[in-house]
Amino acid sequence: MLRKTSVFSFCVFAAVLALGFYWNQLNQTLQQREQASLIRDLINTQVSSVERLLNLSLLSTELLAHEVRRSNGEPADFVARAAEILRDFPAVSSLQLAPAGVNSQIYPFAANEAALGLNVFEHGPTAIATARARDDNRLTINGPLALVQGGRAVIGRNPVYLPGPGAKDEFWGFVSAVIDIDRLLSVTDLQKLAQNGYQYELVSPASPAAPEQVVFSGGGPLVGDNMQTLDVRVPNDRWLLRMSHGGHDGGGLVLGFGHVLSLFAALIIAWLVHYVLREPYRLRGLVEARTRELHDLAYHDYLTGLVNRRLLNEQLGQALREQSYSGRAVALLYLDLDDFKRINDSMGHEVGDQLLVAVANRLRAQVRANDIVARLGGDEFAVVLFISGGQHDLLRLAEKIVQELGRPVRLNNRDLVISTSIGITLAPHDGDSASQLLRNADMALYASKRRGKNCVAFFNVEMQREVSRLMQLEEDLRHALANRQLSLAFQPIVNIEHDRVAGFEALVRWHHPEQGLLMPGQFIPAAEQSGLIVPLGFWVLRNVCQGLVARIESQLDVVPVALNISPQQFRDKHFMIEVQTILSESGVAPELLEFEITESTLMDDLEATIAILNALKRLGIRISIDDFGTGYSSLALLKQLPVDTLKIDRCFVKDIGEDEEDRQIIQAVIAMSAQLDLEVIAEGVETLAQRDLLYAFGCRRVQGYLYGKPLIGAIPNTNLLSLQAASVAS
Repeated sequence: MLRKTSVFSFCVFAAVLALGFYWNQLNQTLQQREQASLIRDLINTQVSSVERLLNLSLLSTELLAHEVRRSNGEPADFVARAAEILRDFPAVSSLQLAPAGVNSQIYPFAANEAALGLNVFEHGPTAIATARARDDNRLTINGPLALVQGGRAVIGRNPVYLPGPGAKDEFWGFVSAVIDIDRLLSVTDLQKLAQNGYQYELVSPASPAAPEQVVFSGGGPLVGDNMQTLDVRVPNDRWLLRMSHGGHDGGGLVLGFGHVLSLFAALIIAWLVHYVLREPYRLRGLVEARTRELHDLAYHDYLTGLVNRRLLNEQLGQALREQSYSGRAVALLYLDLDDFKRINDSMGHEVGDQLLVAVANRLRAQVRANDIVARLGGDEFAVVLFISGGQHDLLRLAEKIVQELGRPVRLNNRDLVISTSIGITLAPHDGDSASQLLRNADMALYASKRRGKNCVAFFNVEMQREVSRLMQLEEDLRHALANRQLSLAFQPIVNIEHDRVAGFEALVRWHHPEQGLLMPGQFIPAAEQSGLIVPLGFWVLRNVCQGLVARIESQLDVVPVALNISPQQFRDKHFMIEVQTILSESGVAPELLEFEITESTLMDDLEATIAILNALKRLGIRISIDDFGTGYSSLALLKQLPVDTLKIDRCFVKDIGEDEEDRQIIQAVIAMSAQLDLEVIAEGVETLAQRDLLYAFGCRRVQGYLYGKPLIGAIPNTNLLSLQAASVAS
């Protein structure tokens, strides 16, 4: 019996000991995997932030290099241009010109005097990389460096080559941007993560020419057994971001030998019993904590902490189920920030994120604790309200939200003002499911935005009918493209100095079999929403080219024709291929075409825009900015765009005789265009008084009903009197 007890005790001891080690290993593996996964996600986010700011900051050297090439050497207005560039690139602390590698101009000069005259080819820490950048004609980044003027920074150097006397370009020198390391660190969440126990360091790896250099670090020494490393892509170099979290004891329990076996076994068994009894509770708490953490990540917006779209659907569905027996109405407000993309693009995503957080806080402050506030993505928010009043009370609350969000937000020492549009739907009146209410609120928001900024709209059945109408219109438009129901109309562009036709603008018309003649405003929105605007745009281009060829073959006079290029068509990946194909098939001279592109389209993704415009210019096609003045563009950026013409929007011309502000805007645009050697066309000219004022301001080309309405058919002749007569007859 004693022997059986001993065997049993030994079996129990072995089983408990094995179970304990199993649980310990399982727990340790789980924690390591979760920690490694979390660190991988965090390091990806931080690397993206560093790369985005570095690439954005190094764009300043491209702008300055362009100025050097444009001036064929050091620009005379370096200080003014550099100051203008620095305003758009806050992470750059100074800009430098180094003809032949010797710093000759620095902005700002104060506190940077010591760097003047420095020969970058002889500056030990960067000499080799600088020479390689010159030979390869590639932007390079050096650092971190101890600056001769004091402090540490990262320097981006961009070699500039100018046309030489022969066929080969000659090396002129470098343009450099000094990027502040503290500003580089500030775009990340690394300092905040360090406060939560994370360790990090951004390093420039060791090379035969230089040892490993730490750009910045924090949180203490890195822990090796859960450290994650990710490459940071920088021009002509490779950095590494390393990150770890907390400490980890990789050792295990060490059992001593030579002790009394029975006492030692008793202590171990007692400890294992305690461990086994305690472990399920500890693991349960760990699982619950991890579950809450995963729930927050899965159901809440990381930036604002608000409910996300997924959780909103669940909570809205629950609210509707409760409403069915409580009798309380449920309201869904769908919000969209007006012009948020403009602020995000012009001031940076960091400022845009701060603005979204401020909007989220203000929304929370305007509703009760049991109401639901969600961020659906981008600049879209939703609010679910449990109400007992009617539409009037709900409208007052919505207007209060609009007013509250319209108050200035102080960010980066600037007051930002943003407006919002709100669409509202009610349950059970408008629907009894979360998906239906979200669709209704989206339709109401669309109607609100069509009314203008700071507007509120309630869902009604007419909106649903409008959606159905647009869907039918899309289907009819597909049929129209395939069955020749479309035609072109041409409106003259007149040179008022010589009183002759200088060109035509091509406009599309739709001969709908049931609704008759449709103007662009009646079907272009449906085309844009469905993506049909792309094939429609190429249809217009192909027919304009055919019309020009027909006039040339008939030996008739020919003037250039302008046509609108939609944002979707301009960004289509096959845009340039399709344009070249149409030109090749028709044989028309590209100089007879002018593409009108809206200001907002040009300002979106500037680097890609300039590449496309340069490709069009190489073909010989002229470029004009349509509706100029209604968008948001920097003159500094406008100078970089290879455009030929600015078209002043009709909204500025309409009241030119009575509105002093409109007159000042037009005069400023004409004066600026003269400085940039651009032509100006004023749209919407309908009276002689408007024409005379525009002529007095220096505008020589106009377009509008004063000289003729768009004429449907083939490209008209260029006789102005006959055009006006045909316009009156039509």
